Amino acid sequence: MARYLVNSAILRSGKDPRTCAEGSAKMLARGDIKDVSLKSCYCCTGEGRVAFIIEAENSDAVLTAMDKINVPVASIMEVEEVLPAP
Repeated sequence: MARYLVNSAILRSGKDPRTCAEGSAKMLARGDIKDVSLKSCYCCTGEGRVAFIIEAENSDAVLTAMDKINVPVASIMEVEEVLPAP
């Protein structure tokens, strides 16, 4: 499976990024949405956005999952984790 960085669009007025991140993470982690695996979730209150690290077969599966949990998407980028050398 590939790993993706998903950046939300600016959330609707009145929608708290932390609450959105917590709720979205719970929905994705529960396993109700197949074909995606949540690795981590971050909120940026100042920007009114949420970011996710998700593993999935492809970006279409990621977009479908975000649509199901009602998170507006600004971008989906395939990423690779690079760890510092020991």
